[in-house]
Amino acid sequence: MKCGKGPGTGNTKQSGICPVVDNTAANGLNGGVNGGRMCWLIAETKCCGEVKHSNQNRSDPCFSCEFRYKVMAEEGLLEVCNTTGEFLANLKRKDK
Repeated sequence: MKCGKGPGTGNTKQSGICPVVDNTAANGLNGGVNGGRMCWLIAETKCCGEVKHSNQNRSDPCFSCEFRYKVMAEEGLLEVCNTTGEFLANLKRKDK
């Protein structure tokens, strides 16, 4: 699942290099280089040649992205998210 928005790839002429490539703060997280396996958390990512999310809300396309779910499953994070969601839903029901 390579988007081709990294240095030396053919898809950067029109829209430039994606900020994920230069995000060294995320280097090594989820086994990725720079932000490569944390792209959904980095603002102003360029998916399909245009900025797809601003890291502002959960309606961004990143939250339904196949790659994001693949990484989260590989890292064991989907189960944590599902369990947390169920716990919060139960708390909300109890508050009513």
